[in-house]
Amino acid sequence: MTIKVTPINTLPVSVTGDYCALQCEHCKGHFLKNMTPLQFLESKLQKDNNYKSILISGGYNSEGVLPLTDAKLAQIKKLKSLGYELNFHLGLVTPENIKKLKNIPDMVSFDLMLDDFVIKEIFNLKNKNSENFKESFLILNENFPVSPHILIGANYGKIQKEYEAIEFLEKIKPKKLIFIIITPLENTTFRDINLPSLKEIEELWKFTKRKLPQTNLYLGCVRPKGEYRYNVDSLALELSFKAIVNPHSDVIKNSNNTQIFEECCALL
Repeated sequence: MTIKVTPINTLPVSVTGDYCALQCEHCKGHFLKNMTPLQFLESKLQKDNNYKSILISGGYNSEGVLPLTDAKLAQIKKLKSLGYELNFHLGLVTPENIKKLKNIPDMVSFDLMLDDFVIKEIFNLKNKNSENFKESFLILNENFPVSPHILIGANYGKIQKEYEAIEFLEKIKPKKLIFIIITPLENTTFRDINLPSLKEIEELWKFTKRKLPQTNLYLGCVRPKGEYRYNVDSLALELSFKAIVNPHSDVIKNSNNTQIFEECCALL
């Protein structure tokens, strides 16, 4: 049974508006443009009360941390009291950050990046490395439910350290693992990259299933469109992924055994 995820009932919110200090080479703040700025959230919810959950995200500071001031956290706590489920897309964290977040997130989404080249040259975190990402993940995993994400092809389309991330997770045995795929965007150095081949992705996913046989695999919202998406989504269906976010219409049309979930897949 593969679940079709259409996250129309989750509102993505940016605590920094469209600003990100890092300006990662693959993104340049692109994904922030489709999020509701935190300062406009209250009026947004007054106009549309169909949302059941909220993704708390935003641009990171120069240390790779999502800047959550006390004032912002107070506003977010109100959402919790109103009954919204909260999924935090946190970057790197410290024990001090964790104390402030106690009892607030229902879920934490974390990008597990173990490629030092990507961290320093793509994410522009010059003074960070894979150990910082491992440490943050372990701290979060001790304190909250965590949905690890692995970005396939972040090294200009090459698949390399993704295998190392899988081996790291093998010791932790997460309940779920969400894969996303690098997507060429205009006005970035990734615009004309060669995407990971379907064969490379298949090898990675089969490796994952061997290493994490009890982990539910999800195909997340970020991935290229068109024929590439059709092929990737078909592969995920063939490999019995538990969920596919916004699947290619022709893939689901050919499947007779699907359910629908209308919030962020990390909350599934």
